[in-house]
Amino acid sequence: MPSSSSNSATATSRATTARGRKRKSDDSRSFGRPKRAKQGDSFIADGIEEVPNEAGKPRLTTPDLEFDYYRSQLRDPRPTPGRVKRPRWRQFDLPDDIKERFYIPRLVKPKGRLDAFEKHCLFEAKMLMDPSASFHDLYLDWDKVDDWMKPEPYSKKKAVSRMEKVVDKRKREEREMYDNFFLDGKAPDAEPTIVTEYLKDHVSKDLGVPWHQIGPKYVAEWAEKGFPKQKAEEWWREPNETERRRMSKMASGCVLRKDL
Repeated sequence: MPSSSSNSATATSRATTARGRKRKSDDSRSFGRPKRAKQGDSFIADGIEEVPNEAGKPRLTTPDLEFDYYRSQLRDPRPTPGRVKRPRWRQFDLPDDIKERFYIPRLVKPKGRLDAFEKHCLFEAKMLMDPSASFHDLYLDWDKVDDWMKPEPYSKKKAVSRMEKVVDKRKREEREMYDNFFLDGKAPDAEPTIVTEYLKDHVSKDLGVPWHQIGPKYVAEWAEKGFPKQKAEEWWREPNETERRRMSKMASGCVLRKDL
């Protein structure tokens, strides 16, 4: 009759073998998928493959995305305060000729179903590889981003109340800016949001303060410094295509930018 110690050794050996097989099976199943980084480490993209550049096109780089506005088509051709780099095309407005001339890096989606962490890792890798990605190189304020990303419990009542407060604040601030910028506080007969964007652009260039920082306080300062108030009907005109493109890029990510 086998001893108890012999039975115990046999059981331990079988368990060890089983665990080894299980680990081997798991390793095989996860091959080619992003590895979960240790807490505190940076993202490790081992195993994520790039789509081959079969056409042999030059790889898209940041300088390939830079362009200049036609200053003659802008209502105010003065330089934009705070801008140190040329504007760039993004993936959502990338011209067709750039798409045709350059190879834009893409990643092969790993096989199998990805969990939330793996999807996040894949998203990060895509943003880092593609210079036209929206979040590739935005110069943002850490504290603003951190506050923006904090999770909050959902409540329909609170969401509606918060939205109402946002709308009320926007209208109040618009009224304050109009009173300081326009003669008699009378604004143009146009969409208020668009009017406010160009009002801020005008004040930004007069004061030399970045556009995303302009609000009622700076418009009041503008008026106090003696800049002439504007006649709405003479000052306003509908933006052309170049102006719309510029303003769209100015507004992109503006609430999270650093204050200078």
